[in-house]
Amino acid sequence: MSWLPMLRRQSSDSADERPWTPEEVAVLAEAVRRAPSVHNTQPWSLRVQGRAAVLRLRSTAELAHHDPDGRDRRLSCGAAVANLAIAMRGLGWATDVQWHADEGEAMVIGTRRRPTTAIDRERRRAIGRRVSFRRAFNTRPVPHLARTAVATAATTQATWVDGPAEEHALARLLAYAARANHADKTYQRELGAWIGPVSDEGLPAEALPTRGVSATGLATGATRLPDQEQIARSLAQESVLVFSTITDGPRDQLLAGEAAERAWLEATRLGLVASVMTQPLRLSEVRAGLSVELGLGGMPQLLMRIGYPLAIPVPRAGRRPLPDLFAD
Repeated sequence: MSWLPMLRRQSSDSADERPWTPEEVAVLAEAVRRAPSVHNTQPWSLRVQGRAAVLRLRSTAELAHHDPDGRDRRLSCGAAVANLAIAMRGLGWATDVQWHADEGEAMVIGTRRRPTTAIDRERRRAIGRRVSFRRAFNTRPVPHLARTAVATAATTQATWVDGPAEEHALARLLAYAARANHADKTYQRELGAWIGPVSDEGLPAEALPTRGVSATGLATGATRLPDQEQIARSLAQESVLVFSTITDGPRDQLLAGEAAERAWLEATRLGLVASVMTQPLRLSEVRAGLSVELGLGGMPQLLMRIGYPLAIPVPRAGRRPLPDLFAD
């Protein structure tokens, strides 16, 4: 595996003090590579030394209209940190995550050997199974125990949209955002540049529906815009989780991304599928409206649809080659 970075090996009799093996580095790198990201831009680089792995927000093509402040890129990096920590735990290490938000990086350290549990191993396997399921879900409702487990796995505030009043409030805001994003020609040109055949970056066109809640949450030029009542009826058949933070700085956004990925992997472990919506939240009035209408007491960072899958093929987005992961 010639792409692996060179690791400084130090003589030690203690397994707790040795650096990562090349096999362990391969596992950690693949876990980062499989993380979800805004428009599948994979805006991170990885550096591994000793028993520390540093994930850094890398210079990448700017999403000047979708993500002018870098919030979605930081959410993406938070998700990659979650995968890194979960993979490390699945390898039998206790972990410590150190955030350096102002520098755009996080360090995950394997602090000591710790036996894995069955759930640790299941969560690690879920990294490779997780997929963005943007289609309609099976009508089977998500049980209360599963909803509780998914929300509990999150490490920031995660609130279920609950009841007709909240469903109609969310439907109104999603309909407004979809119309605004659909009509913004400059934004649509930028979005269109990231949609096409499966490649190392970007979104595969065949994975994007043209109707339903998920399509409303990522409105393209091809989206058929439903009315508010149609969206509300669809939301009544789905489980939607809103991730929010009290404040809205870079660290909050990284933590929200980590929390969402932990919840997503727990859902995957339980046989559920999910997709994330951040496009509506690029509009400040939608974020503010969600905070008020859902009584969040903070700023919403992303929305996650969760349900049981229909038996249909779901195209997977491509990923950059592993050597590129280590290029800053």
